[in-house]
Amino acid sequence: MSNLHFIFVRRFENCKLKKAGFTLIELLVVLAILSMMAGVVLPSAAVMMQKNRLEALIHQTSVLCREAFEKAVFSGKNYQITMNENRQLVVDYFENSRWVPSTDMWLRPVPIPADIQLDWPEKGWQILPEGYCESPQLRFFDQLTNESVFVTIRAYDAHFVRKTVAAR
Repeated sequence: MSNLHFIFVRRFENCKLKKAGFTLIELLVVLAILSMMAGVVLPSAAVMMQKNRLEALIHQTSVLCREAFEKAVFSGKNYQITMNENRQLVVDYFENSRWVPSTDMWLRPVPIPADIQLDWPEKGWQILPEGYCESPQLRFFDQLTNESVFVTIRAYDAHFVRKTVAAR
């Protein structure tokens, strides 16, 4: 037992004498490497976030158009999507000789960010209950990345057909 005790005491003393940790040079090298990696990754991440913002707006607009199209077909009423003064795409339906704002949870307004320009038809986008809609060409333009995406709404099912134009 005394030999075992001696081994443990000896190991403990050796551990106390060793200095654990990193030198200042090692820490500075690691920080320099991490800084260089961040310098490469962060700018590309910012561009990706901008692109995702434009893609999210196009997707939200597409969903709103398809939902309004289906609502028009199933309810037998005329629907329209217009851009209001608050830069939101809103859905109205025609009832009792006037346009009534839709309160359907699937047809909530889609806000347009300030730095994205959307060329929307001035009188709105009309959907007929017979399952036919206008087929305008829409232009989504991101002012920060100078990217334009042209979209045509198919007349028979309200799906978006895209054509991307590269940044200038």
